[in-house]
Amino acid sequence: MTVLEETLADLRRISLITAPAMESIEELEDVFGREFSSILVSHRNASTKVQIKGHECLGPTTLSICRTMKQNPQIEPQLDHVFGEERSHGITELINILIAVKDRTYKRLTTTMEEENSEQDHFEEVCRREERAGKERQTLEQQLQLDRRERSKQVNHILDLEARSKSERELISSTSSQMATDLETSSKNTTSMDVTTFKERETFLRAEVDKLKLERETVEKDNREEELHLRSKKNKKTTEVEELLKVYDSEMSAKETAYQEEKKKYEELKENLARCEREFGELQEQAKEAREHMEKLREEKERKAEREKKMRDAAIIIQRAWRAHKSSGPAKKEDAGGKKGKKGKGAKPGKKKK
Repeated sequence: MTVLEETLADLRRISLITAPAMESIEELEDVFGREFSSILVSHRNASTKVQIKGHECLGPTTLSICRTMKQNPQIEPQLDHVFGEERSHGITELINILIAVKDRTYKRLTTTMEEENSEQDHFEEVCRREERAGKERQTLEQQLQLDRRERSKQVNHILDLEARSKSERELISSTSSQMATDLETSSKNTTSMDVTTFKERETFLRAEVDKLKLERETVEKDNREEELHLRSKKNKKTTEVEELLKVYDSEMSAKETAYQEEKKKYEELKENLARCEREFGELQEQAKEAREHMEKLREEKERKAEREKKMRDAAIIIQRAWRAHKSSGPAKKEDAGGKKGKKGKGAKPGKKKK
């Protein structure tokens, strides 16, 4: 059982070695290591010689692969990760067969008497089925012989067709060989003409290259002289700019000082203006109060003058009434009874109509 389990483990490792893995192993040498990559390359080379030397030439490389994968367990998960779950179909079938053999062997070792009897009955049933299958096989073989006779007729017909096609192929082959000869002659003539043209073109282009080299050297020399001139001019301008910057800095510092002084004066004037505005506001309040007081005094004076006028008018009326009453005298009192009817009701003596 241990031998079977070890064999199954080796076969599971070998099943990961597929054709894509062997073709791309040089590109993945940094993943699997140089030793394992070289073993796979040897295995790939040996697999190409199977038809000549037989499958025995794969034995040493297969054992080397199993030994290396057993010593380096990380190779198996790396193969799974790089090439996925793809495995060799033939080795997978062999693994399944060995698993069935292992299970059957384990079952055989642990089988009881009743299980042996049941397996015997199953074996007899299988034998009967095989006997029936043998009879069916004979019938199918007879049918197959009839089919073979029919197929032989078809094959003879195909061979006749093949002979005719072979003669046609020979004719085409001779024609194509003649055409190939003509084409080769034409290609040689064209090649010679192209070589002559190419040499002439090459000579012309070389002369052009030499001419352009001379022009490039002249231009480079002029550019170097121009570069030196521009560098000296740049240095001069840089010095002038630095001097201008120094003058600018000194002027700006002086202007900054003057600005700070003017700013200080401005702040003082601003404070004075605020103080004057406050005082002006207070004066406006006082002026408003004074106007209100004067208005009240004027109104009171007008009311007093109006009252005095009314009193004077009332005094004048009273005086006129008194004078009229006094000037009428006793005589008017005597005539008051005789004229009573003329004056009408409600008339009082001594008062005039207004």
